[in-house]
Amino acid sequence: MTNRQARQERQRAKAKKGQYQWLIYMGIGAVILVGLIVLSQLFSGPRQTTYTQKDGMQLGAADAPVTVIEFLDFQCPHCLNSYNSVEEDMIAEYVDTGKVRLMYYVVGFLGPESVNSAEAAYCAAAQNYFWEFHDVVFAPVNFSNGNVGGYSDAKLIDMAGKVAGMDTQAFSACMASDEKIPEVQAAHDVAASLGVSGTPAFVINGQVLGGAQPFSRLQQVIEEALETAGAN
Repeated sequence: MTNRQARQERQRAKAKKGQYQWLIYMGIGAVILVGLIVLSQLFSGPRQTTYTQKDGMQLGAADAPVTVIEFLDFQCPHCLNSYNSVEEDMIAEYVDTGKVRLMYYVVGFLGPESVNSAEAAYCAAAQNYFWEFHDVVFAPVNFSNGNVGGYSDAKLIDMAGKVAGMDTQAFSACMASDEKIPEVQAAHDVAASLGVSGTPAFVINGQVLGGAQPFSRLQQVIEEALETAGAN
């Protein structure tokens, strides 16, 4: 190999090394970016929504032609997904326009902390802060499942303290008294009467849709119900 050939070979090797380093740096940058996105989602706070026409666990006009009921369990990941992918669109397109009255039944199908968080939901509803409270519970920084302590009384009282206007002393007393346990049981009874045994589950003017549903499917059933009611 001549000196010229050796020099060219060294230059090619150097260029190839530079390409490898560039790819490594790009890979590291991508990993860091993904990590930052995940962290921002993990520690993001609750949704900031102003709810109008709220009444306990019901939202929207009392004379809306269609009623949508959702059964949820705060430890249910699919309920969290439904909250993130369906609820805002449902409210904007149908509740705020007077077409749908949205109702929740919070149940405790997944263990003691499901029951505890359901009880907390009814305590919040007693002060007419259910909707704001459920935003806090479903915030990525607060969501918990597996009965691992995420929905202890202390944690739920702390979450209630993040709801502007909530009387946390009254909320704490409500939790301590277990006075809302009958309402949790009543929600279970309603679920059983409709054949609902898992969450999420939707009931649209009497039609039961079990399991997580894309918004497009709920739209289809709501539009059919509006047509039947002569409200389209």
